[in-house]
Amino acid sequence: MGDVLLVLAFSGGGTRAAALSYGILEELRDTRFAVDGSERRLLDEVDLITSVSGGSFTSAYYGLFGDRIFTDFEPRFLRRNLQRRLRLELLRPRNWVRLAGSFFDRSELAVQLYDQDVFDHTTFADLQNANGPFIQINTTDLTVGNRFTFHQPQFDLICSDLSRLEVARAVAASSAVPGLFTPTTLRSWAGECGFKRPAWLDEALHDRKRSPRRFRNAQVVDRYLEGTRRYIHLLDGGIADNLGLRGPLDNVVLVGGLRRRFDQLGGLRPRHIAVIVVNAEVHPKPSFSLVPTSPSLATIVNAVADVGIYNYNYNFETLELMRESLSNWVSELPPDAHGRRVQTYLIDVAFDALEDPRERDFFNAIGTSFNLDDETVDRLIEVGRRLLRESPDFQRLVASLKAVPAQ
Repeated sequence: MGDVLLVLAFSGGGTRAAALSYGILEELRDTRFAVDGSERRLLDEVDLITSVSGGSFTSAYYGLFGDRIFTDFEPRFLRRNLQRRLRLELLRPRNWVRLAGSFFDRSELAVQLYDQDVFDHTTFADLQNANGPFIQINTTDLTVGNRFTFHQPQFDLICSDLSRLEVARAVAASSAVPGLFTPTTLRSWAGECGFKRPAWLDEALHDRKRSPRRFRNAQVVDRYLEGTRRYIHLLDGGIADNLGLRGPLDNVVLVGGLRRRFDQLGGLRPRHIAVIVVNAEVHPKPSFSLVPTSPSLATIVNAVADVGIYNYNYNFETLELMRESLSNWVSELPPDAHGRRVQTYLIDVAFDALEDPRERDFFNAIGTSFNLDDETVDRLIEVGRRLLRESPDFQRLVASLKAVPAQ
């Protein structure tokens, strides 16, 4: 981390979210600024990417392969019909026997497909050795109803080594839409490895009156250490948080604030903290709202699933919590040697920012799938770049860094 702490949050939404996030990476790649006489890309300032569901394909791919994403991610993922590939695998006779067993299901089939066709059989050890941004892939723990993050601090709680796990397994869990995919299951060895409880956890558990949010987060962490659960069942990360923002926010709250978190990282003090939220949330007009008859059971189930993942009010509150936190961090962090306070930027890239109603309607009508035509992919990439470039807070960040935006 240098003068700029740059966090990207990639939301869920299938290929729609993956393509929108990819457009953001392209725009950051092409936005350059000078540091000590040399030119840098704003993309190189990214420190953390936190993601859920469809956005996790983009974050994991960039974390593993860096700039290679700009040469082969489109043909390997964005412009491929992965849904058809998965259906074909389901129809293969050799998979019928495996699917009839107890330990092989549709999610396991998706893991194998993503592992072979997208992520080149890589593990989290490969992700760490890539030396790119820190990647947090988020899912939902069905037992506690809270996010579960694929990073080592979370796996320490269950006495497990994340480095040997396939990246494809985390992405499959993050994008496992309820009903279409089965939960991904992890084994917990909590209480069997001598893991030492961190001091901040007990401190947080005694901090109920002063910080109820910190206390609640500590309770969730503490449940993993009880050792009473042998298995953890994970589904789509969008169920708990479709923006992927809660993880970083919760981690800061748990340790006692951003200043203490920076102290843990060696006393770092950035001059700029920027959070770019790539929100592929859509609001299609449901057909059942146009007729007086009651919707079918299947329609109700799908609608309830969509409400759980694309909950406008919850996403709005998450963004407001992020905005409030950034404001608090300005006063929490001390000024630098020149008396300057940290500058913060919350950049929300969302279809709602489009002024043309016909254009908004086009993007809101894009379904959540892993099969989009080339024209739609092109438009998603372009609109991601444009929305970022036109964001007032992004323009403010560019001006502060004296950067040259993409043309």
